[in-house]
Amino acid sequence: MSASVQNRQHDVEAAAAFWLVRLGSEACAPEDRAAFEAWRRADPAHQAAYDRMRRGAGFVDRHVADADLQALAETARRETAPRWHQQNRWRAGIAACLALLVIAPALLVWRSTPQAEPLMAQTIPVERYETALGERSTVTLADASIVTLNTDSRIEVDFTAGERRVRLMRGQALFEVERDADRPFVVEASDQRIMALGTAFDVRLDADAGVQVTLLEGRVAIDAVPAPQPAPRLAPGRAPAPAASREAATVELQPGEQFLSSAPEAHRVRPTQVSDVTSWRTGRLVFRERPLAEAIAEMNRYSAQKLVVDDDERLQAMTVSGVFNTGRVSNFVTTLETMHPAQAERTGAQELTLVWRD
Repeated sequence: MSASVQNRQHDVEAAAAFWLVRLGSEACAPEDRAAFEAWRRADPAHQAAYDRMRRGAGFVDRHVADADLQALAETARRETAPRWHQQNRWRAGIAACLALLVIAPALLVWRSTPQAEPLMAQTIPVERYETALGERSTVTLADASIVTLNTDSRIEVDFTAGERRVRLMRGQALFEVERDADRPFVVEASDQRIMALGTAFDVRLDADAGVQVTLLEGRVAIDAVPAPQPAPRLAPGRAPAPAASREAATVELQPGEQFLSSAPEAHRVRPTQVSDVTSWRTGRLVFRERPLAEAIAEMNRYSAQKLVVDDDERLQAMTVSGVFNTGRVSNFVTTLETMHPAQAERTGAQELTLVWRD
């Protein structure tokens, strides 16, 4: 390899290390992410170098206590320290980052097993983000897409050179996707796969509705995640029959439509009030003639104190309308007691039961 090629490769690796550090910094601004996107798109080698840095970072995180890695980190700090007075601080930091992210995984994998390549393939990092009960969080991903997580939610982000994949493990998330025709943005939730390009949509995992997808703008296509099929057991000497063609039906949504995976196929797509579905982003819930049991189930998502509806037909027939703050069960109960012949009785340390008031 010529010296000029080596120098160019080193510059690309250094830039990738810089962006890895910068994008993870609290000081990272939208203009930084826009600059990163411009750099990433400029050359396929840039994306490949950035992916290598992310894999290295994940590996270092998992082996940070290893003695060899600690020694390597100390060596990197010593070698870069004398230059801090001669160069910009970030250049010295990038030199140390390169040593840890590029050399460390190879060192530790080589030491532990001769099968380095398979192990490295297993250390591709997956970024995880989650919220606790009652919390909301907004995350800007490496491609400048924005994800807002609702209460008690978790996602796993796995970006590669050819695809941006996010798995909704629990809860609810709203995605504002940065357009990139070369890398599809795919969200997997339970057994459903949502494909988007430059769009905004809300995805929720619900015990009753299954996977619920609401499109705010743009276009999404939804289909079932292919399930692995076991190999058929054949009699000796018998050839397998030709596989039947089974194309999963794809559902495309228009803005203002909602998809429910558990609904009958003919009723899976319905119009909806997008502002009501996404009001949780501002800490509010909007109910319009909502059955009481459903409204209570929604309120319970945001609070450790739970409401229970007494087994009374009059309560079961009650509906609720209004705008309520998430996590404010007491305010919700006060409104119900004021507007309806109902009252809440404490039936546990963290439980209130709503009963009919004669």
